[in-house]
Amino acid sequence: MKIETAYHNWQQFLDGNPFISPEVIASELGGAAMTGLAAGAGPDFRAIDLLCCMALYEKGLQVRKAAVAALYKNIVEPLCDDFTTRGVELCNLVLLRMIDFIRRQKEGESLDRLLNELHYPEQHLLLARYRKIHQDITLEPSLKEKIRKILVLSRVTVGADVAITSIMVHRLARSFPQAEIIVYGPGHLPEIFYGLPGVHWAKFHYQRDGGLIGRLTSYTSLYQQLKMEWEGLPDQTLLFDPDSRLSQLALLPLLADRYTRHFPSRSDQLDDSSRLSQLTNRWLNEVLGEQINIRPQISIRPAHLANVQRFFAQFPPGGKKIVINLGVGNDSRKRLPDPFEEQLLAGLLQDDSALVVLDSGCHPDERERARTLMEMMRMRAFQAAAVSEKNLTGRPIPFQHGLVCIQGGIGMLSALIDQADVFFGYDSCCQHLATARGTQSVICFAGAPNDRFFDRWRPLDKCGSTSTIRIKDSSRLTGADLAELAETFCRMILAVKKTD
Repeated sequence: MKIETAYHNWQQFLDGNPFISPEVIASELGGAAMTGLAAGAGPDFRAIDLLCCMALYEKGLQVRKAAVAALYKNIVEPLCDDFTTRGVELCNLVLLRMIDFIRRQKEGESLDRLLNELHYPEQHLLLARYRKIHQDITLEPSLKEKIRKILVLSRVTVGADVAITSIMVHRLARSFPQAEIIVYGPGHLPEIFYGLPGVHWAKFHYQRDGGLIGRLTSYTSLYQQLKMEWEGLPDQTLLFDPDSRLSQLALLPLLADRYTRHFPSRSDQLDDSSRLSQLTNRWLNEVLGEQINIRPQISIRPAHLANVQRFFAQFPPGGKKIVINLGVGNDSRKRLPDPFEEQLLAGLLQDDSALVVLDSGCHPDERERARTLMEMMRMRAFQAAAVSEKNLTGRPIPFQHGLVCIQGGIGMLSALIDQADVFFGYDSCCQHLATARGTQSVICFAGAPNDRFFDRWRPLDKCGSTSTIRIKDSSRLTGADLAELAETFCRMILAVKKTD
């Protein structure tokens, strides 16, 4: 759709004479914008402005949702997932245009006021700052000795915080034993960093699935929250940004440039097949003047481990504990079509030694899918039961071999994966949880938009403990293909040797 046509159609909608629905306008605008970028053109800011305008439309929630989806899912996220310097540069221009649009609206007055106070009245100044903070990133020894507080931003998603932020936090705790480390972000952080000396969690909610105003103006409250920590210690505080949505991928300033370090996770790399965990270590070595490489690490609350151990203790010790999570983080491209999951579970349950634990996930659609799969297994005459984290040990399972569907939080899921003999899942946070705990894993990696994405997000495992099969185009899989894949994954899962 041409931009002129889109503006005309939108005006007709506003005038009460819609020729085409605004949801279609938004979707086609987003697609057309990416087509132009893929052809080598620069961003069409008229399209960005119109989508921003639609994202603020007060009279229609679905219109706002469609516009936000077009901006982020159709433009921003694909540019990020490209993992190229050009993708970074284009994404910066798009995000800065969105920020500039919002700060000129009534709803963005607080954002505009703060940026003006910080001497960033125009977007080109924000871009100049972004480029500046990537120069001379190695910390001087004299500065390192003075640091007493380190502020770390979350990547917001569990998988990224395990693969990237966990390495950052553990290495900073080692390099700055005298400093307090505060990690800002969602509620999964105290689970994966539980009990780490000197590391604290500061809750900050980012509206990952929210509206445009909420996503961009949340920066003002984050700035004030961080200011309470560094105020009084401006030359003794560092900010580490792992390419976080909280800072709009480091485009919005939170601390003085000299004390800010941003990990450019999406830029071109000399070794294009490196995992993000490896790139994190490489960047930290440059910043800290070290030569250290560690794998992702997470902690698990002892109470979660104890509950899961009691749960598994009711089953025969000779059985194989298989933990499965079929979550895809709201990205349906990562999931294989039906009936793959049904065939996979049925194939595993045909083994008399298999106890299959299916995590029901945190999203309503994931829970419904887990419930449906459980009913399918019952229709196939397999034993199946459902429990929650609250009654995990209080309700005995009336069989020794079958399917147990469990609903719980990230802490319990981490403990289940830790105590499993083998884990299976898609490209999601759980593959990184399994890697961080050293659990043998079999991963179905579908939906990667390019080879770099696949290489970056593969977990950094220990001595080949993770077996990953990439599915390049799941939409073309036939019923026979899906059946063969289910059989292949079953063989791989069941072939993993039981742990002691």
